[in-house]
Amino acid sequence: MKSLSFLCSAVFATVALTTGVRAEEDGPIAKSMKYTHKAPKGEKKISEKIIEGTASEEEIKKTLELYKAALDEKPPKGEQAAYKEKMTKLIAATEDVAAKKDGAAAEYKTAVNCKACHNDHKGD
Repeated sequence: MKSLSFLCSAVFATVALTTGVRAEEDGPIAKSMKYTHKAPKGEKKISEKIIEGTASEEEIKKTLELYKAALDEKPPKGEQAAYKEKMTKLIAATEDVAAKKDGAAAEYKTAVNCKACHNDHKGD
């Protein structure tokens, strides 16, 4: 009976860990990164297009929605407050791009500093 109980516990733990990883891979942070900061080989990332001023209104709108959805998520590592501060700046810069404010692309370029965010908050 003990071995059956142990086996059930092991299966449950495996399912829980796998589900947790899958949720992280499909969560708002991952979705925003996949959409905005990844691109098929030979194509520009949406973030690059935003900086260049070639992103469509729909691409900017979707990017903004994804960033907003990721704002209150817990980052894989690091301080929640620091993550939220970076995301808030990124959202504000993206809103300025959407509003076509002067200098917004440069503001976005500064706010979208991937390395700074990844160093502090990206999980292994």
